[in-house]
This record gives sequence, C-alpha cells and structure tokens, in this order.
Amino acid sequence: MRYNRIAGRFARQISEHIPDGAMGLVVSAIFRVASFATSPASVAIIAALLFAANLFLGFPGDANDDSNSQYAQAVDQRFNDWHPPIMAWLWSILRLLADGNGPMFGFHVACYWLGFGLIAAALSRAGRPLVAWGIIGVGLFPPFLMMNINILKDVGLAVTFLAAFAALFWYRIADRSVPAAVVAISVVLLSYGTLVRSNAVFGVVPLLAYLINPQWLERPWRVLVLSVPFAMLMVPVTGLFNHNVLNATPLGIIRSLQIFDMAGIAFYSGDVSVLGPGTSFTRQHVDRCYTPVHWDTLSPWGKCRFVWNRLAVSGDLSEVEKLDPMDAMEARPNLDLRNHWVASIFAHPLAYARHRLAHFSSEIYFFHQPDHSDAAAFGAPMGEEVGVAPDLPGQRTAPYVMFYDELKTPAFWLVIGACLLVLLASVNSHRRHAGLEAALALVMSGLLYACAYLIVGVATDSRYQFWSMVATFTALVISLSGLRGPFALPQWVGKKPPAITTK
Repeated sequence: MRYNRIAGRFARQISEHIPDGAMGLVVSAIFRVASFATSPASVAIIAALLFAANLFLGFPGDANDDSNSQYAQAVDQRFNDWHPPIMAWLWSILRLLADGNGPMFGFHVACYWLGFGLIAAALSRAGRPLVAWGIIGVGLFPPFLMMNINILKDVGLAVTFLAAFAALFWYRIADRSVPAAVVAISVVLLSYGTLVRSNAVFGVVPLLAYLINPQWLERPWRVLVLSVPFAMLMVPVTGLFNHNVLNATPLGIIRSLQIFDMAGIAFYSGDVSVLGPGTSFTRQHVDRCYTPVHWDTLSPWGKCRFVWNRLAVSGDLSEVEKLDPMDAMEARPNLDLRNHWVASIFAHPLAYARHRLAHFSSEIYFFHQPDHSDAAAFGAPMGEEVGVAPDLPGQRTAPYVMFYDELKTPAFWLVIGACLLVLLASVNSHRRHAGLEAALALVMSGLLYACAYLIVGVATDSRYQFWSMVATFTALVISLSGLRGPFALPQWVGKKPPAITTK
C-alpha cells in the first residue's frame, strides 16, 4: 500500500543515521505521534483546551450599546422588539447564574467551540485528519476570534447555527440516524438563532433541510429557490412569537428600513416628493442626511433626526423634537409610512436598485472598507473606532497584509461561497457523499443570509456577515473531505507499524 511504502522508505532512509537498537523506538514514536494527531479524542481535547483559553482570555466579553440595551431589558424583565427580545429573555435566565456579561459570553464561546470541535472530531473519526485540523484552524482564524469576544446578536446567531449543524453532522457524516434528543437540541438552537436576528429566517432554511432530510440537498438550486418564500412565511411567525410569547412591545423597527429606502430613492432619483406630502423636505436635506453606508443619520439619535420625526411619527403629535430617542421610537407611528414606501419603490425602481446596490457594496466591503466608525470590524474589539488611515508618503503595504485584509472582507467570502456552491452543485448526485451534503447546507445558508442584506440591510458593519463568513469557510474545509489524496487518512495510522527491513 502506498502509505506503507512511504513509511517504509522513510524508515529505511533514517535507519542509515540511527543505530539499529534505537530504530524500533524511532519508528514506534513516529507511529504514536501519527496516531495521536489523527485520533478524534486528540482533536476533541484540543478543541476543549481552546475553549478554555478563549473563555479565560476574553472573559467577560465586550458589549456595545445594543447589547447593553438588551441587558437592561433582561434586568427589568420588560422587552421590546427593536432588538431581538429572545436574546434579552435568554439573558434574564442566565442572570440566575451571575449578573453581567459573563454568562452570555460563556454561552457564546461554548457553542462556538462545541460546533468546531464536533465537526473536527467527526471528520477525524471519518478518516479525514487533515481536514479535521483544518476545521480547528477555521475556529482559530483571528478575525473570527476577535469577533466572538463581542456579545452581539450576530455572534449568537452564528454560534447557535454552528452548534446545531455540528450536532447533526456528528451523525450524518457516519451515516447514522440522529437521536431524537439531538434533533430536539438542534431545533432549539436553530430556533434561537432564527429569532435572534430578523433576517436569519433566510439562512435557517438549508439547515432545516439538512436536519429533516439531507437528500433534499441533492437538488441545491431547488432548495435555494424555495428557501426565499419559505423564509418569508416565517417572518410573521417570528413576530407572533416575539409579541405573544415573549410579550415584547412592538416598536416598528421596519420603519428604519422604510425611511432609509425612501431617502435613498429621493437621493438617486432627485424626486423629494417620494418622502411624502407636507413633509417640507428639500434636495439639500437629502444630500446632507443620506448616505448608503447606514441609516443612523436619519434615526432618532442621528444628526438629521427631523427625518424620523416627520416620517416615522404620527403627524398628530406635537413637539416630537423634544422627546428623547427612546420616547421618539415609542411614539405613535405614522400609519401612512408603509404606503409611501411602497409607492416610492414603484415610482422609481431604478433609483431603488441603485440605493440597495450601493448599500450592499458598502455592507460587504466591496473593493474597500467604508470610511466610518465600524466598532465591530473584524480584527478590532468593540469600543474601538476603525477608520481608513491616511497613507504616509512612500508607505507600502506588504503583500501578505493586503491578502489578510482581503480575507477579512465579506465580499471575498461571498465570492468564495458562490464559486463553492457552483462547484458542489455540479457534482453528480450519485457521487455526492455526506460531507458534500453538509458543505452544501452550510454554503447555501451563508449565501442566503448574506444576500438578504441586499434587501433589508440598513447599516454597514462586518458583524452582520459573521455567520455567512463562518459558514462559507467551514463549508470550504469540509468539502475537502470529498477529495482523495493527502487529505485522506493513511491506511497505516492506528495500526501496528509495518515491519522495517534494512540492508
């Protein structure tokens, strides 16, 4: 066998430099090291140690204003839906362990390394040790580690989706039926991930297909197309759960999208009348307040708060400008806003398309990173401002730094994901095995989730693409398990070392 011949040839070569009495010890040591490196238990131990290190070095995690607002709701036991109430509800349960950020941070890190650890151990058990260590490498990817110390709903989505997928993968890769208890755990994790971000409904559908019947993934294009209407049906269900089960106060967060779109249409079409009758907006207002990067300038806390006051709040209310931002968000909404939003899109579809494409290119950091404060940018802890530093005269960026900067951009992984999907979908369904089905589920989930921002995105922040990047990178490595050659387990590993003969 090829690996036996390679091992024998290597042993004969080193035998020329090692005394005969020590040769047996050397060969035994080589095989012991190989057995350890390819053992699923070894992979699991390393993953557990990395979890402990991640927890210790990052504890208690970093929270931004959104997370602090959710923690305040957890303390008060009064939830609203401006941010996902499921996270505040879970935090209120975790407070039984301890106050502060620590319990939520521990939950995120545990799901993160449970996911990567289970996937890696399953691949090692299936005879793909190099791919298994590649999965550990994905977990150690610096931008991902820098992101997972932040207590964010985006991190909660990514780690619960990953852990749910990993629990299923442990059995699917071995062609074993998934126990009912594991199915239940995966359903709970997928449900949390779906509820913790409003657009997560688009990313969960391929994972549900992987849970219910992986053979559905043999027709990836059909799953991709059907995912969109199925996700749209889930949107009102999540709203009912938030309002009727968690008793969250509705604040009409969709108004942020509607106002952002209307301002963008007015900017690209030059028609300020789309902002509604009697609102007294001028072209100068639009030029000063609109940016495709984010909607925050138009928000109750933005520099152009008057846009929110005139469009989002009922015209019957007076002195809205005197309200603090939270009161302005809770004020009686303008019931005509949705009609004006829809009418503006139909009136200027090309301007709407330009606005959405401009924002999406900003959100995925296409070609360059936007020059704005991106507190959750990959490679920077929350609380640090990240901008584009001016180039110094004669300053040159090293090629490896430029490559690493590209690796951190969602645009890079969006391209990789699209290419990987085409490659995996082109494989004959009869030759497709459990590893490729798993990779398809992940890459489709990541692409659908990322592309949803083409329609519903209102801000630019790398954290919004965290799941799509994790899913695509993991799918890329798992897909290597379908290759033959150096990624396969040498047939001599774990067995008695072959006899070594010397001349």
